Amino acid sequence: MDILIVTSRPEQWAPVLPVMEGRGASVRQAGSLEQGLELVRRQAPALAVLDLGLEPDALRKAVIDILMVNAMIHTAAVSPMTAAEFHDKMEGLGMLMSLPVDFSVRDVEKMMTALEGLAG
Repeated sequence: MDILIVTSRPEQWAPVLPVMEGRGASVRQAGSLEQGLELVRRQAPALAVLDLGLEPDALRKAVIDILMVNAMIHTAAVSPMTAAEFHDKMEGLGMLMSLPVDFSVRDVEKMMTALEGLAG
């Protein structure tokens, strides 16, 4: 399973990459939304995770930009919003989940379990 992490904080992701890879994921990273969109165009991942510190409206637009390239991609995002706020702002986009800004291995494991559940 191919996962694309679009992040301005690669150091935050370094400790959890082995967890993802240990569960069979091939992980690619992009440092900007533009780079991420280019990678999506070349080879669509199963999951795109956005961690760019975007405000809710900009995050919603970024997810839509990815879905416009390929609507079959699952998406998740790192966000300071509560679960209820995230649901309200991202409603209708079919996002897998949100991760807290200071996510942990446990949060990433939860995301991986959710993704694996979709893969069947």
